[in-house]
Order: sequence, then structure tokens, then C-alpha cells
Amino acid sequence: MSKLRWFLNATVSALFVVALLNTYIGYASTKNEIMLVEIKGAIQPSTVDYLRRVIKTAELNESASILIELDTPGGMFESTREIVTLLLESEIPIITYVAPYGARAGSAGTFIVAASHIAAMAPTTNIGAASPVSADGSDLNNTLQSKATQDAAALMRSISEARSRNTTALEATIFEAKAYSSEEALEKNIIDKIAQDREELLNMINGMVVTTQTGPTTINTESINLQEAKRNWKEKFLDAVGDPNITFILLTIGSIGLTIEFVSPGILVGGFVGLLATALAFVGMGQLPVNWLAMILIVAAVVLFVLETQGAGLGLFAIGGTICFTLGGFLLYGDFGSNPTGKNLFSLSMWLLAFVVIVLSVLLLFLVMALRDTMSRGSPSNYATIIGSEGIVRVALDPTGTVLVGSELWTATSEQPSEIEEGKVVVINSYDGVQLLVSERTKKT
Repeated sequence: MSKLRWFLNATVSALFVVALLNTYIGYASTKNEIMLVEIKGAIQPSTVDYLRRVIKTAELNESASILIELDTPGGMFESTREIVTLLLESEIPIITYVAPYGARAGSAGTFIVAASHIAAMAPTTNIGAASPVSADGSDLNNTLQSKATQDAAALMRSISEARSRNTTALEATIFEAKAYSSEEALEKNIIDKIAQDREELLNMINGMVVTTQTGPTTINTESINLQEAKRNWKEKFLDAVGDPNITFILLTIGSIGLTIEFVSPGILVGGFVGLLATALAFVGMGQLPVNWLAMILIVAAVVLFVLETQGAGLGLFAIGGTICFTLGGFLLYGDFGSNPTGKNLFSLSMWLLAFVVIVLSVLLLFLVMALRDTMSRGSPSNYATIIGSEGIVRVALDPTGTVLVGSELWTATSEQPSEIEEGKVVVINSYDGVQLLVSERTKKT
């Protein structure tokens, strides 16, 4: 026993020492380090989480500055506003560089560039076109457009005043959807530098003085080390499930799985896969501007699919469910209450939607045909032949599961309050629709 206690104490002590070393190494002063952040693609909540973590780490490590390499068509406005707040409140200089050649700081990216302490662009890049639009890329109605535009313009004015940039030129990106080349942006005092590459940029900004939350700071890029701040597993995961098409696929799998579980209770695979896929889909939707009316249509579709399997719809519920699911998928990323900046950033592939609808239609057709076949075999006269017969429980009845009668599997419901375990013998007492009503066989004395 003493040896075991000694081993446990030694293990805990070793883990404690490792934790201390890890803390020391993680937060050691690295003033000759610039943390490199790459932001490519649409601006989403996961982008905010990533940047917040990097800024916090850089401040704890006392890094010299943070270099953001940006290439974005735009993104969600609320996420953009959060990033702007992070940049304005940063205690460490933030340098944003629109790169590589041909990259853009479209829409939401304009706010990020303007809010940085130093803004730079590579040649042949562009910035601007920051007019608010709906999530599917279409123009907002007049009332929403006016509110969203004024809100965005007020934020841009605040940024330009804080960073001493050209307010008129930046407001034009919102009111007129104006876009500028790198040369035009430099000429109009939207950015500070044009650099061919990262190395030239660091040389150009050496010695510049910027004002952070802690006061004036001199940029020193001599003998500097670039440390790439990669996304962690959580941020990569959120990026993956936050893709509109992947989220829709997960939602489809979840709908099918839950429908199967409702039709055949006790088949754990359908329920487990359905719940898991649905949960992942909701995680993904947390990264996207979702139209919840579309979600109601998709839920209604699942309900109609389940009703169809009960044999009452004669195909009408299946048709109605397919229509609801199609409309739900089409409208899923059109949250008319949001005002993302950038066009067609969160749209579902119409090819994917068409493919899913075709697959669903085929599955439902197969299900309806199988159900009608079961109902024809399960007419009152056929049920009468098995009432009083015995079956073996294949999936535990709690109270519903699956029973093997002869060579056929039936969905059955127990008439007893307690669970009937797998392998038990049951007696068929009656039926309800296409389900058997059973009870456990009493032991003969």
C-alpha cells in the first residue's frame, strides 16, 4: 500500500512540475517576437475566438506586435464589430497586411484594416465595398438597409477618428459601396504602407510610433522572430462545421436518423447518429447567420416524414415534408434580421440541395412502398394469425422495441410497466396500427 501511495504522490508531483514548466515556457517574455495570424475566408464567430486567443497570448508573452495577413470577402457584422473592439483595445500593436497578391479586404475586412494600428496592402490587392447586405447576399429592404448602413457608418467613423484615417473615403465604402486599389487606398490615407512581401513590410514599419491602450509604442522589427499562431483543434473544428454546406449535410443526416428512430424505436444507431449529427449541425449554425423560420420548416418536414411512416398520409405527408425541407434548405442562411457585410458568403450550394432532395425523395418512396407492403401483410386477418403466438425480443422493450416473430422482425410495444429485456419470450396479445402489443410469457409451473 505504501508503494502505491508513493507512486501516486510521485505522479502528482511530476504533473505539478510539468504544469509549472509549461506555464513558465508559455508565458515567458518574448519581446523580439511578432505573432503571425492568417485570416482567410469569411469572418465568423470562430474568427473572433481565434483572434481573441492570439491577442491575449501575445499580451501575456509580451510579444512585440501581431501581424495579421488578411484575405477576406467579408463576413458577419457582429463578428466584425467584436474584432474591431479587440483591435482598438489591444495593448500590443496590430499590423494588418492584405496579402498575397490578388487578395482583398472586402466589406468586413475594410473595418479590420482600418482598425489596425498599422494598415498595409500588397500590390494588386483591393479594399472596400462595405455596404451591409442580407446573409444570402441580397439587398436589404429600405428600412433595414437604412438602419444597417447608419450603424456601419457610425462604427467606421469611430474607427477612422481613432486611427486618424480618411473618414470620407472610408464612409464611401459603406454609402457608395466604393472599393479601392492598394495605390488608391494609400493615396487616400486609408492605409499606411504598400509592401511587396512580408519582409519588406517589416523593414518599412521599423521605427514607426503607434498609440496602443498603454500609450505610444515604437515598432521594432530588427532581429525579430515571426511566430505563426496556428488555430487550435477547437477553432479548426468550428471552421469545419461552420461551412454552410457541411452544416446542411449534418442537419440532413440528423433529420434522417431521428426519423428512423421514431419509425423503429430501439434501433440505437439511428437515434445516436441522428442526435450526434443534429448536435454538430447546431454547433455549425452557431457560426452562421441562420434564418430560424427555415429551421421551423425543416422540423416540420421531419414531423411530416414521421407521420407518413404511420401510414396515414398515403404519400401526402411525404410530399409536404419534402417541400418543407426544400424550402427550409433554400432559406436556411437568409437571416433577414442580420446584416453581414459581403455578398453570397453564407449560401448553400443549390447542387447540394438538389442532390439531398433527390436522395430524400428516393428514401421516402422506398419507405412508403415498404410500409404499404407491411400494411398489406398486416391486415386484420393476417394479424389474427399471429395473435397468441410467441416471439423473441431482439431490441429491449422499454416500452417499445423489436420482436422476432417467426422469421420476421416487428415493432412491438410492451403492455407491462417494466422493461422486457433482449432474449425474453413474449406473447402477442393484440396490435395497434402496425405495432404489436405484447407481454412477457409467464413461466409455466
